[in-house]
Amino acid sequence: MGVLDNITIGIHMLWSRLKVRAPFIRALKSLEKTQADVLMRILRDNNKTEFGKKYGLSEISSVSEFRNQVPIHDYDDLEPYIKRQQEGHRSLTTEAPVYYARTSGTTGSYKDIPLTESGINQIKHFQKQLAYSLWSQTDFFKGTILGFSSPRFEGKLSNGIPYGSTSGAIYDSLSSLFKKKLAIPSEAFDLNDVESKYEVYALSALAHDSVTGVSSVNPSSLLKVCTLIEENAEALISLLLGNDQSNKNDKFDSIVSLLRSRMSSERVNLLSHCLKSRENLSTKMLWPRLSTLVTWTGGSCGIALNKLKKYLPSTVKIVETGYVSSEFSGTANIDTKRNICMPLVTDHFYEFVEKDKWLEDSPKFLSLHELEIGKDYYIFVTTQSGLYRYDINDIVRVSEGLKDCPRLDFVRKGKGVINITGEKISEDQIIAAVSLGLESIGHVADALLVLADVSAGHYRTFVEVPQEVPIKSLSKKIEDELRKRNIEYNDKRASGRLNPLTVERFLKGAGQAIKDNCLAKGVRESQYKPPVLAYWNEWSDLIGDWIERSAP
Repeated sequence: MGVLDNITIGIHMLWSRLKVRAPFIRALKSLEKTQADVLMRILRDNNKTEFGKKYGLSEISSVSEFRNQVPIHDYDDLEPYIKRQQEGHRSLTTEAPVYYARTSGTTGSYKDIPLTESGINQIKHFQKQLAYSLWSQTDFFKGTILGFSSPRFEGKLSNGIPYGSTSGAIYDSLSSLFKKKLAIPSEAFDLNDVESKYEVYALSALAHDSVTGVSSVNPSSLLKVCTLIEENAEALISLLLGNDQSNKNDKFDSIVSLLRSRMSSERVNLLSHCLKSRENLSTKMLWPRLSTLVTWTGGSCGIALNKLKKYLPSTVKIVETGYVSSEFSGTANIDTKRNICMPLVTDHFYEFVEKDKWLEDSPKFLSLHELEIGKDYYIFVTTQSGLYRYDINDIVRVSEGLKDCPRLDFVRKGKGVINITGEKISEDQIIAAVSLGLESIGHVADALLVLADVSAGHYRTFVEVPQEVPIKSLSKKIEDELRKRNIEYNDKRASGRLNPLTVERFLKGAGQAIKDNCLAKGVRESQYKPPVLAYWNEWSDLIGDWIERSAP
């Protein structure tokens, strides 16, 4: 990419500021009206569908009427409509789906989420908002971009409509101007063998000395690349320089040849020097120009992110991708300096229920303009692709945003809670407690899993840390932090209804073994989020061989 290409991108971004960012900011100023207009447009466009006729969408003229006439739906509720729509019926939307985002989900088998052309345009809108923020506020686009993705086209349904990943759909919708900046050849995303795919990712990082931006929705993907380079630098460099052959397949070899052709003479010289002198490849050598990492930072992804930081230059800015799922792109990062992610109010209609009130008989549903700063809410969404009052089982936290609109940040899945006797410990509470406990002894865990042992009446905490890290003192530190964060846990510990939390060491490789098990069950690599909370009886067989045993 030369100067002319960056000038062209600059012109494109100035156009985006005028046609994309400015109208969006104006919409935030009249939040209640904007949201009502979006809802009425979705209902008007789809009132003649099977769903529309059943719930009288043509008769609805206000948000309150919508809530009275249309119940909350989850995927199981909408699946019959989705199946009939796949057979050619106008079940959910007048506009026919052109693609299905297949997600493995976190609670069961895969789900096929329909995307109409309007839904694809919504993804492009999210993409344009994030791209403008990165261009105007960081050096992300100055050089080459290392971007990870899953295949967009993983197969076709019986009706011939393709299905794949949302990240693949986002990648595919990029203009050729931006695709020219990508370091990883697109053919890599179609490699079936996961190890070969990550080897190409690592080779792509090694081949380019011009990377200024990395986009890895899940930080664990980049972490795996960095550890792969750390552990296999000599072999990877030898392969990249042509000293060794891969002995894999023609497709892999052609990708490696392409990467060799892209290497600058300076990069070849540096890698040759490292190979001959056996000098370790420092972060500065690997990422001489890296400015910005775009990734998820919330929930359990924070564990991988903390581990990843040691592989990155200290100057790298970490930018939150935003609240994005297979079902919809919920927020876009508008202010990367403060990581302010705003709901895409011109695309979807949002509803919320206070976290602690969701299980009430008749919880009160709120709109964006009614939310309170500092509170956590369950989120429900109505989209242009046929999701109506959809319960995605996510909890978001509200903080101060821009104009009259609040900022939304993902906290955890709604079901990311375990319980023995009413204390209801959540992912964010346990992640904070364990992280602070480890921080007190100067370490970060490669993997973390907390299991409720109901029969023993206590929580077993498993951390993957090196053998030299003492863990005996961790139990009390983690316990104290958890008692500060969960008053019910504190009360039940004080009363003896719960026994003390314990800490046990995972053997090296346990985190990868857990991940491999999840991938083998169909979880997509880009969607994998490390499990943090579960029950001992569900996991004892799987992790038994990975627990350090005390010497006899």
